[in-house]
Amino acid sequence: MSIYNRLKGDLGVALKGIALNVDLLNGCHMRCPSCAVGSFGRRPHKLMDLDKFKRILDWAGHVRRVMLYVYSDPCMHPLLHLFVRECYDRGIDSWISTVLQGTTCNFDKVLKEKPTEFRISFAGWDHMEYYQKNARKQVFNRKIRKVCSLPQNVATDWTMAFHVYRDNQHEIPRAKALAEKYKLKFVALPCIFMVGEKIVRKDYSEQDLELISRLVETPEEAIASMKHDRTYCKMWKQITLDAKGDLYLCQLLYQDEFRLGNFEELSRSQVLKAMRTHPFCRECMQSGMHTYQECYGEFIKYDDPITYAEKKRRVKP
Repeated sequence: MSIYNRLKGDLGVALKGIALNVDLLNGCHMRCPSCAVGSFGRRPHKLMDLDKFKRILDWAGHVRRVMLYVYSDPCMHPLLHLFVRECYDRGIDSWISTVLQGTTCNFDKVLKEKPTEFRISFAGWDHMEYYQKNARKQVFNRKIRKVCSLPQNVATDWTMAFHVYRDNQHEIPRAKALAEKYKLKFVALPCIFMVGEKIVRKDYSEQDLELISRLVETPEEAIASMKHDRTYCKMWKQITLDAKGDLYLCQLLYQDEFRLGNFEELSRSQVLKAMRTHPFCRECMQSGMHTYQECYGEFIKYDDPITYAEKKRRVKP
């Protein structure tokens, strides 16, 4: 095997770098039913400190981007701007997503540090308190006015991700007009059920089934329409950590059974090997669940990430 292929076989890590998914805090103000926090409850509360974040970046090696959220809103961390600055100083892309509820960061400071993407996630006004549990319309309206009045640096992609359900599609024009008013890229994003272990095991609660009945596509319908490669998973190019620095099998899984250990206990190569050889990975790939979050492309790369995914990843009827 050539050196090139050996490097390529290590998830492309040596050639392009890996992606990190990092929760800066365990716990979330929200209890969204589409999220594992809403399904299982939040992890014991913990704020990550900046020194630990620096050690994680050093441990990871060549990092191409850091998604500063997995199961939390990073804007609930009061020192978020320092984490964004650390990424920027190292030449690493940083992604932020917020629902503009329960936030404690200084948005002015955060945005001055030039995150690569600043995303506002929104499910409309009429059913906000169901789809984004604990959210309040008046809080959203007030904060979006405040945040979007700040200077928009050209280094940052400003986006509104409107989460589409069966019963909120009438609000798309209003949400799109709001995004255009504030010069946000607008993406109407069919909501997905983000609890991977339940999809693989078909272990749905009554609450889960109620939420799934409101989706544009059930997980099973979406997976059935996707192209399946049962020998490869794009999550092998990503490493997921919580606020304590604990490593998880992938960002699609939440429960403690998928905790691999702490980053200070394991080498990066040990983690990457564990991800490829874990028995649940084989089960997941056989079910096709690993394709579910490929229903849309990266917002930064594509003007229309939904159409991109439809063309590249969907099975033609």
